Amino acid sequence: MVKVQDILNKIEEFAPLSIKMDGDPTGFQIGDRQQSVKKVMTTLDVRPKVVQEAIDNNVDLILAHHPIMFHAPRNLDLSSPQNKMYADLMTHNISVNASHTNLDKAHGGMNDWLMEKLREHVEIKSSGYIDPDDDYSIGRVGELAEEMDLVEFAKRVRDAYDLPNLRYVKSELGQKVRRVAIIGGDAGKFYPEVLKSGADTFITGDVYYHTAHDMMSNGLNVVDPGHHIEAIFIEKMAHKVQDWANDYHWDIDIIKSKVNTEPYNFL
Repeated sequence: MVKVQDILNKIEEFAPLSIKMDGDPTGFQIGDRQQSVKKVMTTLDVRPKVVQEAIDNNVDLILAHHPIMFHAPRNLDLSSPQNKMYADLMTHNISVNASHTNLDKAHGGMNDWLMEKLREHVEIKSSGYIDPDDDYSIGRVGELAEEMDLVEFAKRVRDAYDLPNLRYVKSELGQKVRRVAIIGGDAGKFYPEVLKSGADTFITGDVYYHTAHDMMSNGLNVVDPGHHIEAIFIEKMAHKVQDWANDYHWDIDIIKSKVNTEPYNFL
């Protein structure tokens, strides 16, 4: 019999909580660590429609990238959709675990997955950590085999992550793309570290207007594909859990959420 804690132990080996960013409310979120597990579902976000999907599929454990509890609830009034979601999870004995910045930093984790996906559309001859002195650097950096015009590069980023569109910021230096850094999610605040890495182009989501100005004036191209490219978690984490199930002979089913949690629409 597989318990929630058995799966958490393997996640901890892969993406230790000790490497998460300070203040990140990641890890075990809701449920019973000793609960038996027959069905696991992977998802980027835990939202009401995702929870209903889990209920409909008799899921015992949800593995998410984004924490369900970014902010502590002020009350448990079930007229709030967020509180109702917590109640539904507990009523149906569904546990939830989030692997957030620990997974972003992990070897073979989120930012390696995103770099791997980019490589399907851009020839990158070498890659490593944004901070070479930190084995668990938050991002990855890679050298293109040949320099590329920023607009052409941005188009390839769009295609790599199967996006309808994206935003980009052109450095005031006007340089082409040769050395690229990537950090999934909202990572504009890390641009000083990106500059130190020698990257001329930074891929990250949710770039703030004034931060975009700062990056531009500091000589950094920016490609903003949005936050939702981290949905790569759904497929990759499902494969990871399936590998563990095969190795340890766990009798579990693993399903991937089909709910699209992208909140934005595009014209």
